[in-house]
Amino acid sequence: MPRTPVTLPLSPASVRRHPLVATLAAVGMLTLAGCTSPVPEDAAPAGSAAPEEQPHGFVAGAEELTEAQSSIASIGADGSVNVLNLLTGESSTLDSVANPVWAASDGRFVFTGSGADGYGTTQVIDTGVWTVPHGDHVHYYRTAPGITGELAEAGPARVSSDEAVAALSFEDSGTTVILDRHALGQGEVVELARVESTAHGAAAAPVGDAVVASSVESPGGAPTLGAYSLDGQDLGVDVECPGLGDVQQTSLGATFACSDGLVFAAAAEAGAESAAPALTKVAYPAVSSTTAQGAAPVGPASSLENRPHRPAVAGPAGDAGIWLASSRTQELSFIPTADPILTAVAVADDSSRIVAVDRQGTLLVIDGETGEVTGTQTGLIGTPDSAASVHLSVDTSRAYVSTPASTDLHEIDYKDGARIARTLDLSSPPAFAFETGN
Repeated sequence: MPRTPVTLPLSPASVRRHPLVATLAAVGMLTLAGCTSPVPEDAAPAGSAAPEEQPHGFVAGAEELTEAQSSIASIGADGSVNVLNLLTGESSTLDSVANPVWAASDGRFVFTGSGADGYGTTQVIDTGVWTVPHGDHVHYYRTAPGITGELAEAGPARVSSDEAVAALSFEDSGTTVILDRHALGQGEVVELARVESTAHGAAAAPVGDAVVASSVESPGGAPTLGAYSLDGQDLGVDVECPGLGDVQQTSLGATFACSDGLVFAAAAEAGAESAAPALTKVAYPAVSSTTAQGAAPVGPASSLENRPHRPAVAGPAGDAGIWLASSRTQELSFIPTADPILTAVAVADDSSRIVAVDRQGTLLVIDGETGEVTGTQTGLIGTPDSAASVHLSVDTSRAYVSTPASTDLHEIDYKDGARIARTLDLSSPPAFAFETGN
């Protein structure tokens, strides 16, 4: 079926009028080892050995490898934590977590907790595998997995990260906590700043040298997305985002789902006076429900997902189909589907593929350029109760799908008509499952 491409005028960001920020004491940030060797500030004393030059891509305490260390991190309802290496099929059992009722992941770390009872904490799990894109090449790392520590904040929460910081947005407090991600990798939970707010379904993401975070002025108010420095200073730009539904990191920044459109957050250009990212809202196209199968309503994106480090995102469009959006062109497209979609992931490859699961439990591979369904699998996961009961992830060549009802993890070759490449066995039925290492 054809999609409906739309390019609409871009709305400028406005000046923030009501900052809501709590800045912590300055915290020294650990420096990410880059792709050049470090240069000592002072010359070595006479007669002493020169500092050892570190190899390209060196990260202290980690092993660099030649390919992504793709893994599935899963948490059982009993708190058991396991990491399945998708390359070797070997599984590692980590220390258990207490009473997990929510979990979120940024592709390396998993954050989980016992709920928003006012007294809960958030535990941090390092799955020990991650990828660092660097210009025209990529670095792949592995270190020992384990429990990193905990944060005195009750979930549930969303998380978005880059190499420098992790932004956790807590739903019941509305607070966004900015963590030093390098410190997390060294086993420390170091808080850099907070963006305080009235309770709402908060969302935030690092964008360049800033963080874009939501806030509301009063209970029930419409969220506003604002830009903040990494130490919590208001950078003076914002845009309203009523019905804030989700956020997804992209290769160009982050994309937020609102009830009236998507907000694309793009990093400030190199050398700019301010680190404030550009915040651009693009309205949903006026798509008639008659373009979908039946008369299902076309709604705003309820969630956004993508393959890591890619510019496109996808998400369900109410009960009518899928929204596909490019942060590169800042265009939205609507793709109708025969059944309502529970979750959709933008692959952002040469065919703009989307991998999705519909309400009947059917896995779909869709050509995002034409809307054609190029592959399906039925009967893998039964009939899901909700989007939360489907674990779907996508990497450069495979998709992985599982549910809390089974230990089966299905590996799908989405480039070959949704062929089942293999079925792996998880250590226990996963209450939560995430692909990490990509």
